[in-house]
Amino acid sequence: MDIVLLSYGSRGDVQPFVALARALRSIGHRVRVVGPPNFADLGPAYAIDYVPVGGDLQAQLNSDRIKTRTQSANPIQLLRILRDELLTLIDDVARETWIAAQGGELVIGTGPTSASAAEALGVPFIEAAMQPVTPTRAFPSPVAPPWLQLGGTVNRLTHVAFEQAFWQLFRMNTNRMRTQVLGLPPYGRRNPLRQLRAQGLLRLYAYSAQVVPRPDDWPGHHRVTGYWFLPPPPEWQPLAELSAFLAAGPPPVYVGFGSMLARDAQRLTALVAETLAQTGQRGILAGGWGALEGRAHQSETIFVVDTVPHHWLFPRMAAIVHHGGAGTTGAALRSGVPSLAVPFGFDQPFWGQRVAALGVGPRPIPRAQLTAPRLAAAIDHMVHTPPMRERAARLGMQLQQEYGTAQAIDHIHRVLRTTTIT
Repeated sequence: MDIVLLSYGSRGDVQPFVALARALRSIGHRVRVVGPPNFADLGPAYAIDYVPVGGDLQAQLNSDRIKTRTQSANPIQLLRILRDELLTLIDDVARETWIAAQGGELVIGTGPTSASAAEALGVPFIEAAMQPVTPTRAFPSPVAPPWLQLGGTVNRLTHVAFEQAFWQLFRMNTNRMRTQVLGLPPYGRRNPLRQLRAQGLLRLYAYSAQVVPRPDDWPGHHRVTGYWFLPPPPEWQPLAELSAFLAAGPPPVYVGFGSMLARDAQRLTALVAETLAQTGQRGILAGGWGALEGRAHQSETIFVVDTVPHHWLFPRMAAIVHHGGAGTTGAALRSGVPSLAVPFGFDQPFWGQRVAALGVGPRPIPRAQLTAPRLAAAIDHMVHTPPMRERAARLGMQLQQEYGTAQAIDHIHRVLRTTTIT
């Protein structure tokens, strides 16, 4: 089949789709990934067709205006700000995505926008998500406040309420795409995700049931596959300086916040460097999209990188400090190394709580509450607690034995009544 995978967001959003595309291509499907130009290098690196759409997402998000407006915003406020600030980009992405999807026989993506593209093409749609967003009584919505743990009916209501809130935020954008780009009738005020869930062909969750068990009250066509991990490109090699740093002493502590933004990046970086010195730990600082600015802190005990494949780097660490994004959390868990989430927002507190509940890391420290003493205590706990390190290693081995992309393809083939992978 000619399969189109739609993913627009940070590296953590796009990489799992590249991993799935790679697996689909290896068994003969024609595959293209449609995503932001920031990650277009993933196409030639993995010998897949990658179609860049929209502008430079990182550059737009790094504007001082967006950084200022998004400080201390809750998930709903943050999405409203991003919607307003990125309005032109959102419309450009919708138009260019439709052009890139032409000729597809199956669309795999997330949410009403991807579903609308499949509807306009007249082809099947399979939804893929990195977070457990199907309503359930088992746990609250991943974007609900961490303290909202009232059980049962309330848990389910948080999913429904946040879904509806997100839909109202982006309803006008989605309907503008449907009517002006796709020639489809607009959705109504009611959240279309409920209908998509009921009638959907398949919803794939790209995380492990070892991390979040599949709730019993989910529909049968909602499947947890295991993580869609993406190893380094076949020809990738680490910088010689990085390899030398790793060989020059004990395993360091990784600190990086991925695609997160921070107005106080210099102060945050200084806090991290101070904490590493207090704990006597060597460190690797990852700049990501700007939450850390570590070049001034490069030294014999701190090595600064822009990006390094987590798949390769994390198993070589003594402990991992990250923002709690779904993909980074999965990579940290797979590594078998204890990790700490410092959530900035969205679903990150949820993943940080799961790490702590599994006993493979300390309780998350929200970014607004991060101090050098708290971070130092968490690092010491991760490095010097043998039972936690044993649990982390055991879970890492279990995740390394899961093949999430193969499970996903098995489900895809089953519902499409094509050849099933054995």
